[in-house]
Amino acid sequence: MAVANNEIQVTWSAAHFKSVSAGASEASDAMSFSATAFDAMVTLKADNSSTPASGDTVDVYALLSCGDPDGAADDEFPNDDSDGIFLARLDTNADDPAIATVALPVSKAVKIFAKNNASSHAITVSACINEKTA
Repeated sequence: MAVANNEIQVTWSAAHFKSVSAGASEASDAMSFSATAFDAMVTLKADNSSTPASGDTVDVYALLSCGDPDGAADDEFPNDDSDGIFLARLDTNADDPAIATVALPVSKAVKIFAKNNASSHAITVSACINEKTA
């Protein structure tokens, strides 16, 4: 069995990055996994647009597809971090840009949800997924 590594660029309204305002949150577009994917990692990046200060962190979550439970439309996803899977806290005061690679559960599709905890600075987020396929 040959194993392949495929990179999936996470997009935010079709862009490769998203500036998240202080105290705000943003969800990426839905990213689909290959049908033969069996493992995945995601690299997360947070870049502070100002001089970082204490508390300038971004919490990142995976919002996994719930499928189409009511059969009425497309896949449904959790709306926010309350039902997402916590992936990492990126601290731009410690490292700017802050970058982390973490395990990502394989599902039909996923959205990456970024929650900016900074009180006054916008933070630009981006991500890419590496899936292993058979």
